[in-house]
Amino acid sequence: MKRYIYAFVILMVSVLTLTSMKPSVNPPLKPAESQVAGTWSLIDMPKLLDLPVDDSQASDESNDAEGSLREITDNLTKFASQFIGRRYVWGSTGPKTFDCSGFIRYIFRNAGVSLDRTSRMQYAQGEPVKTSELRPGDLMFFSSPRSGKGRVGHVAMVVEVDDSGKSLTFIHAASSKGVSYQKFPDGGYYSRNYIGAKRVLQPENTENHTA
Repeated sequence: MKRYIYAFVILMVSVLTLTSMKPSVNPPLKPAESQVAGTWSLIDMPKLLDLPVDDSQASDESNDAEGSLREITDNLTKFASQFIGRRYVWGSTGPKTFDCSGFIRYIFRNAGVSLDRTSRMQYAQGEPVKTSELRPGDLMFFSSPRSGKGRVGHVAMVVEVDDSGKSLTFIHAASSKGVSYQKFPDGGYYSRNYIGAKRVLQPENTENHTA
C-alpha cells in the first residue's frame, strides 16, 4: 500500500513540473490596452507630440504682402493727385478730362488693376467693405441725380482715413468741381446718397505692380 502511495506522489510531482515549464500565451490586447502598453499607431502620434508650430514663414509672407499693398496704395493715391483740377466731362476716360468711373478706371489701370467702365459695373467688382473698415484704395459708391435714389451712379476712391476712423477723404471726378478731394461724412449730399464700398486692391492682383 505504501508503495502505491509513493508512486502516486512521484507522478503528481512530475505533472506539476511539466506544467510549469509550458510557455504561457497571453490573449491579444484590445485596442485601448494596446495603447496603454505602448503600441501607438501613426494616427495617434500627433496626440503625443504637442510640438509648437513654426509659422514664422507664413507670418513673413503676410507682412511682405501687406507691405507691398501699402506701397501700391501710396503710389495710387499720389498718381491720382496729379489730376486734381481736371475738368469733368460725362463719358470721358482721360487723361485731360474725366467722368467719375473713367477717372477711377484710369488710375487703377496704372496700378495694374482692370476695372469695368461704369460705376454700376465697378460696384459689382471687389469685396464689400464696412464703412468703419475703409482704407486708402477702397472704392465708395453713391447714387446721383442721373441714376436716381438708391441706384449706383457715382464712384470715388478713399485716399486718407482719420486716425479716429470716424472720417475720411476721398478723391473723385465730380460734375461740379472736376477731379477734387471730398471729406466724408459731410452731413450733406454724399452722406445722404452713400450706397456702399468695395475693396478691389488685393495682394494677389497687385503683387507684380510695386514699381
